[in-house]
Amino acid sequence: MASSNRTLLRWLLIPAVSLGLFLLLTLGAAWVTRFMDAPEPSGPAAPPPVLPPRVAVPSEPSRPEPPTAPLPRPAAPVREPPRAPPPREDWDAPDPRRVEAVEPVVEASSGRIDAEDIRLAVQAVTPLVQQCFQDAAQRNRGTQEVKLRFTVEGEGSEGKMNRGVLVSSTIPDPMVQACVLDSLLDARFPAPHLGGSATVLYPFRFTVPGDAGP
Repeated sequence: MASSNRTLLRWLLIPAVSLGLFLLLTLGAAWVTRFMDAPEPSGPAAPPPVLPPRVAVPSEPSRPEPPTAPLPRPAAPVREPPRAPPPREDWDAPDPRRVEAVEPVVEASSGRIDAEDIRLAVQAVTPLVQQCFQDAAQRNRGTQEVKLRFTVEGEGSEGKMNRGVLVSSTIPDPMVQACVLDSLLDARFPAPHLGGSATVLYPFRFTVPGDAGP
């Protein structure tokens, strides 16, 4: 009977001891594994960095936006500038043309007469001839000429124009031609020596001073 109890006790203790050893080894292995996995302390923890205090920067006042330029207008179509009107003839402006001084031609003479004396006599009435041309100047541009043939006859100590005729004229105006002939009536010609008469050919040229005549 005592032998049976010992055998039963042995079978009860052996599994209990084995189970206790198994549990002990399992707990020991778990503790060692946890100890090995724990991070090693690396000294005291560093304090967090201290940031400098933020200084409040005053914000710039908002600048007003510049006004936007208006959009350019569409370009107008290019038009040809109006042409300047032709220069208007100033009817009141003095004409620069003058009666040109020329030498008379004594074609025939029954008494001696000096051509220079005839030229001086005609020159004395040149202002009258100038007025004859000036009246028709705007209607007749450029150099003009009225050629006359007249006779000088002595009347006492002086001579006088007689029988004046028109030889040629570039001005187709009978009023101008008659005006030039009438101007010679006021001329005081010298009387031909020894009496008689002289036939004179005289061209009145109306031209700008300095221009060459025809």
